[in-house]
Amino acid sequence: MSNSSQEIDANSQRTVTSFKVAYSLCLVTVIGLTIVYIFQSFYKDFMYVFSNIVPTLVAGVSVVSSLFALRRYWYDIRSRLSRTWLCFTLGMLLWFLGECGWAVYTMVLNIEIPYPSVADVFWLSGYVPLFIALLLYVQLLKPAISTKIFLWATAIDTSISVMVFSPIIIPILLEASGQDLGLTILNLAYPSLDIILFLTTLLGLLVLTTTRLKGRLGVAWHLMNTAILLNVFGDVAFAHTTSSETYYNGHPLELLFLYSYIFFTLAFYVHKKEF
Repeated sequence: MSNSSQEIDANSQRTVTSFKVAYSLCLVTVIGLTIVYIFQSFYKDFMYVFSNIVPTLVAGVSVVSSLFALRRYWYDIRSRLSRTWLCFTLGMLLWFLGECGWAVYTMVLNIEIPYPSVADVFWLSGYVPLFIALLLYVQLLKPAISTKIFLWATAIDTSISVMVFSPIIIPILLEASGQDLGLTILNLAYPSLDIILFLTTLLGLLVLTTTRLKGRLGVAWHLMNTAILLNVFGDVAFAHTTSSETYYNGHPLELLFLYSYIFFTLAFYVHKKEF
């Protein structure tokens, strides 16, 4: 076997090993977080601190993962791929600042449920660069988008919008009577923006799964779709629990957001390694 073949095999083995380590770490983290939330009744005071600090740390890891991907793909600001990953990083950074803002309100200012607050400004602002990033990426795949793929994507997106959006919006609107208008708008804004992101990533995923790029990038896009979908469910659950005044720091629904950050982290890592 030639030296070049041996080097390729060694690099391939290292990549497989790194994937195993990354997936294992994420799995252990998911299991650990789930256990902590399940048994929180035994340590309520600790859980209050945990539920405000850990989301910030997990969001911070997703920012670091996106930064490594940005470093990998950065060529020039004129490069569409570079701008794409710059937007991904900016979006995750704004969401991280949103988590920091929530933690400051609860831990420093002693406001138990800071909603609405400045933290929402960061979270909502983060959707803009994330949407731009996804849109730029889909545009990169535009040469591979045939009329058939586009029609399939449109049909699937429309179906999902009807199935997902209606059950989300109707209950929120029903709960809006007697509720502050700003709060109602926020409750509608989060799941609406999540679904827009999800439909955009779904289009990219459909393109990838019907072209030769499927094996290289399909996994990363599956992970990203899952991350955004978890956000949809998390934001809907948060809107309902805050409207009914049943939300509290340490509520199990927080796991959906934590899982989402973990899937984003893994998606960025896998993409960096595969492409």
